[in-house]
Amino acid sequence: MRPMAAADAALYEHLYTDAETMRFIGAPLAPERAARSFRIALAGMQREPIERLFLTVIEKSSQTDVGICSLQDFDTVNRSVQGGIMFIQSARAQGYCKEGFGGLVHHVFTHLPVDELWVQFAIDHVAVHRTVLGLGFARRGSEAAADGACQRNGQEDGQGNAWSVRRDSWSPPPAFRNVR
Repeated sequence: MRPMAAADAALYEHLYTDAETMRFIGAPLAPERAARSFRIALAGMQREPIERLFLTVIEKSSQTDVGICSLQDFDTVNRSVQGGIMFIQSARAQGYCKEGFGGLVHHVFTHLPVDELWVQFAIDHVAVHRTVLGLGFARRGSEAAADGACQRNGQEDGQGNAWSVRRDSWSPPPAFRNVR
């Protein structure tokens, strides 16, 4: 991963306008709105204190850009941040999600004053659910007590599927233990 740059506009705009990519996230953006969102995201990375951080995910062997990862909703009081990751169609179901989230957690706990990384995803997004479980995430806060029962009329209400990992409980996978 590397910090998102101006050259990543096409990747960002493709991901946010693609209906298949957005099906677990929300409605796809119109091209003009995606372009404006990219400019705002890029400018937001320069603010102090940081509000959002976007990283471009690069496939190791080909050095091809395959996705975008984000950190947002930095909470300095509770020392937490929300993470997310999106991939182009050809990079899905290739193991990049687990590797990407594992690298993100490692980076967050190594370089940022954060004790909790949390994610929220659609209740029926099985791939992300498996990924976060495999990395040691657990239901977040009060949502844990509800055991996912926070649905109304079959729709996730924004509170029932938040998962987190804490610095004091995370054990890096072997691939990340010797990374500096």
